[in-house]
Amino acid sequence: MRVAGLLLTTGLLCVAQSPLIVDTDAGADDLLALLWLTRQPSVKIEAVTVCAGLAHPEPGASTVLRLLEAAGLSNIPVYAGAERRFQGDASFPPEWRKATDRLLRDELPAARRRVEAIPAARFLADRLMETRRPVRILALGPLTNIAAATAIEPRTGTAVNELIWMGGAVAVEGNVDGVKTAEWNSYVDPEAVERVLHLGWKTRIVPLDATNKAPITTGTLRLFEEEAREWAASIALRLLRSEAESIRAGRYYAWDWLAAMAAVDASVVGTQPMALTVRRRPAERGRLVRLKDRPHNAQVGWTVDQTKFAINVRSMLP
Repeated sequence: MRVAGLLLTTGLLCVAQSPLIVDTDAGADDLLALLWLTRQPSVKIEAVTVCAGLAHPEPGASTVLRLLEAAGLSNIPVYAGAERRFQGDASFPPEWRKATDRLLRDELPAARRRVEAIPAARFLADRLMETRRPVRILALGPLTNIAAATAIEPRTGTAVNELIWMGGAVAVEGNVDGVKTAEWNSYVDPEAVERVLHLGWKTRIVPLDATNKAPITTGTLRLFEEEAREWAASIALRLLRSEAESIRAGRYYAWDWLAAMAAVDASVVGTQPMALTVRRRPAERGRLVRLKDRPHNAQVGWTVDQTKFAINVRSMLP
């Protein structure tokens, strides 16, 4: 069997050593990643925080609640972040946000529980100081919530084993119209990226340099159309169909899905240690830049194990 032109074999995922907090902006690729994570026996999702990105935080959190409840995971709390950026007012295009706010509204019933009353940044500020309960963060959107949490409580982070972030572009072209050096998650809130890069945390970044090697192709879409039978695969198919135009145009990739795979099995994405900073001036806003002769502050995704990637995509199907 082939997915996206890749030969499938069998394999095992590595067991995560600590629970995950997933920080997301609830886009279609985020929801694919979250859906995939709910099917991994080795993964314990402790909480989900929703930042301002593709979705607005409140409707995005509502979508996440629907998905978790459908997956039988109604014990996972969901927190909504603020709409404002850490600094500045950049945003995804309004039409993208409007469509994202309505993802899965027709496919999944409204959740019986509500978004937590505590704001996402406040929850993170408190939780990440609990040194006796180590946790990892998988960040799939702008880093606004995490930067805001460290502003509330500068000591935040003592419980963080690792931050894995899908964002940025280093040596490849970006995907933001008019700012070809930047990737969207980095472009929307570069001030948050700058703050997080200087926290001293163990950080792994999955930038466009890696995700460009993980396309979701018409072959992937066709496979799901032919083989999606049980509910999770059917929801994955619905999410893929919502991006069918981009898939057929050859410009859709497993951005957040790949980062989730790497969070479970680090060998899926090969990394290089780098010293990074982020540009903030308009012409290069959000660009990740390598610094010479500086201490490394991140492991940066550079290669993709194509066989493992294909296995993980195929694992969504029965």
